[in-house]
Amino acid sequence: MDPSPKPAVNGSKHVEPVIHEWTIIDRHYEVRASTFTKRQLRPHETTLNRFGQVSEYAFNRERLENERDALILISQTTTIPVPRYLGWSVDDDGVASLVMEKLEGRMLDWLLDDGMDDVKLTDEEKLILRRNVDAFIQNTVLPQLGNLRSKTMGQLGGVLFAPPGISQAPARFTKAPPAPHPATTERYVYCHNDLAQHNIVIKPDSLEVLCLIDWEFSGFFPPGFEVPFWRCQRVEGEWTHENGGLVDFESRRAMLKEPGNIPLCLVCL
Repeated sequence: MDPSPKPAVNGSKHVEPVIHEWTIIDRHYEVRASTFTKRQLRPHETTLNRFGQVSEYAFNRERLENERDALILISQTTTIPVPRYLGWSVDDDGVASLVMEKLEGRMLDWLLDDGMDDVKLTDEEKLILRRNVDAFIQNTVLPQLGNLRSKTMGQLGGVLFAPPGISQAPARFTKAPPAPHPATTERYVYCHNDLAQHNIVIKPDSLEVLCLIDWEFSGFFPPGFEVPFWRCQRVEGEWTHENGGLVDFESRRAMLKEPGNIPLCLVCL
């Protein structure tokens, strides 16, 4: 896939003021009146870990490029709602920025955990919300993603890296992404790979899904590879189902170790 990025919104004559911004380990986020920007950190914004190395997750640029390509692919080939892609730019420091439209909604996890001051749901409304989200993912998202198929496992830019919970390799030890292995048939289906509650945006007035965000780890993987994160919570670093059982990552790692799939080094470093 070869997207043709439009000029970055911030390159226009009128630049909207930043309403809110924040930084995490390897991303900076900016919210403006009509746009949302996520970018790599500039050199002065990075921090060092205890080994004296820059703290960041593996495949920093590749993940951002992959989200850009995914937003274009999903918007053009499915009816799954995603933020509209607006622009891509790289500054003089080599820092890449992805600009998308700002959508008015609330994160699913905030609504379920009473994290919003202006929106408080009753237990009955939370039950309705959970059912709506589950039905939307099961009946709309997964079938449509399953229709997107490829002979090659991995991300859209021709690289391959494992999604959250699957790779056991510390980021500081992870080298360049291995080359994907093509198959003889289109055996791989498209997966979001991080359908957690914080990546599902809700319309609070109707309790329906507004859009799905954060497609950095999306790509083509074996059928059944998508982890049902939307039904899970992370407690003390462990992903657990609503019934309390731990999320089964081992079966997904086993899929990757099957002959013809990805190199063992990706999941077993």
